[in-house]
Amino acid sequence: MRTLLFIQIIVVAFILNACTGANYYLKQGNYDAAIDYAVQKLRKNPKKADKHILALETAWNIEKTKLLDRIEYLKLDGSPESWVEIHGRYAEIDAYQKAIKPILPLFIEKEFRNADIDLLNVNEALVDAKQKAAAFMYAKGEELLAKNTKLSAREAFTHFQKVKDYYGAYKDVDAKIDEAYDLGQNHILLRYTNTSQIIIPQQLMDNLSQFDEKALNTTWTKYHIDQDARISYDYTIYVVIIQVNIGPEQINNTSYIEKKKVQDGFQYVLDANGNVAKDSLGNDIKEAKFKNIAATVYKTEQTKVGVLGVNVSYGRSNGTVFQTFPFQENLVFKNFFATYQGNKLALSKESKAIIGGQGLPFPTDIQMVMDASEIIKNKTFGLIKNNQGLVYD
Repeated sequence: MRTLLFIQIIVVAFILNACTGANYYLKQGNYDAAIDYAVQKLRKNPKKADKHILALETAWNIEKTKLLDRIEYLKLDGSPESWVEIHGRYAEIDAYQKAIKPILPLFIEKEFRNADIDLLNVNEALVDAKQKAAAFMYAKGEELLAKNTKLSAREAFTHFQKVKDYYGAYKDVDAKIDEAYDLGQNHILLRYTNTSQIIIPQQLMDNLSQFDEKALNTTWTKYHIDQDARISYDYTIYVVIIQVNIGPEQINNTSYIEKKKVQDGFQYVLDANGNVAKDSLGNDIKEAKFKNIAATVYKTEQTKVGVLGVNVSYGRSNGTVFQTFPFQENLVFKNFFATYQGNKLALSKESKAIIGGQGLPFPTDIQMVMDASEIIKNKTFGLIKNNQGLVYD
């Protein structure tokens, strides 16, 4: 059984190796994977590895030719933007060669020859392509920036960032990045108002706005709680309390009886003759004795409920509202307490929980609204977070 299991493991390992080896990748036309696989194997053991060397030789010559042909085509095309891809192709060649060079030369024993793996000196071409790619990206960034729109500024930002990737200090690229970033921003002002029939303390409005607006920010959107005259806002989000409806204070007294059957000691079992019955060992037979107990619960329920309605509306810089999200928050005050008469053992778990409580002062209408402010704030934050696409363009 163990021998069979061992054979199965060997067979599976062989199949897996065959499906991931360099020759497998060659057949699939995946020359990049073939080169990588062969190089990894040859780094570990460069001897007696003819199959890996041959695979590397074939894959490298094909991949190198493919990359050089593409570079030649792009140069003939003559488009300035082609230098970005040309630089990328030279960078690929350079990366391949840096991986291959440390394991050269490679000797193929069965053919008694060194592998035909020629490396190119691409340093000068790489630097030239890098300079021309950076120049193109910078010029394109300036062209986009000159359009003076948010979307073009964001594109310009990407181009200048690429220039920065090529050269850490290229002309005034840092200033261009900052300029494009500032121009590409959408600024959103959050405003809180009350249009309900109830006068709400400023403290509530202040509390609603006490969340970290920076947590809403994305790369191209910035939210503001405090209005700044120096900023031109693209959108305004209005958080408007439109309804506050608080019901009356209510007290409801009820009572109910709870009963339970509990054990009350033991009693002797009598036989047919009225004598105490005996078990097989001659002992008196006893059985549990039960009795019914009861308690009356006097329950008082204090209730005061209300509804607070909120509209979250999105407006453009011209004041036009284009999207509104309404939601409501239920305001609830409830208090239960109770007393009882009778046997405490008859009380249920639920009744015991309210026994011994006491009445509480009813909250004012304003207190109920204030208590709901944290929930309203969190709902507003989540709603804005989930609809950031409305203020992205």
